[in-house]
Amino acid sequence: MTPPNLQALRDGDAAEWDVAFRWLWPAAFGAAQAVLQPYLPAEVEDVAIESLEELVGEVKRLSTAEEMRPLLAKIARNRAVSRLRELYAAKRGAGQTESYEAKQEAGGDLPEAIAPDDPVGALEHKELAERLGRLLAELKPPQGEMLADYFLRGLTYEEIAKKHTVALGTVGVYLKRGLAAMRRVWGRGGKDV
Repeated sequence: MTPPNLQALRDGDAAEWDVAFRWLWPAAFGAAQAVLQPYLPAEVEDVAIESLEELVGEVKRLSTAEEMRPLLAKIARNRAVSRLRELYAAKRGAGQTESYEAKQEAGGDLPEAIAPDDPVGALEHKELAERLGRLLAELKPPQGEMLADYFLRGLTYEEIAKKHTVALGTVGVYLKRGLAAMRRVWGRGGKDV
């Protein structure tokens, strides 16, 4: 099947959008299905449709019709991942977050979800968690807090951007820089943040 006429899509030609839908649907459905099928199979079609709706707003910035399929697949995958995160966030307390340190202070030990059965393993986990906490605190602000928000608290990029009042793209930059700094420090076993 040949790609639709991009200019006709921009002009809102309904017949061309019908052609585009048949051409694009497999990409949207496949990307959503790859992520959601094992966990939320009933959500696959909804995510695919929502992704197509989002793509309509992006058509004006594209230079060729061939760019539509990969962009749509990316949108569908991201929406599917967000849907899963929402599900798991609801299971963990409906988006309520609590700091790792507060959980340790309240319980005096590691949360059950990560505490191993044997005492030696528990000690290793506790030492690793303490080292990680110190390292996150040493990172340049707000890298450490954003890493904790993303990896420990399970917040999305959107939630982190809103919390720290930064642009959405900035979140990824801070996370990448923070991870690189952690790798450097842990690779040397010293302090270089």
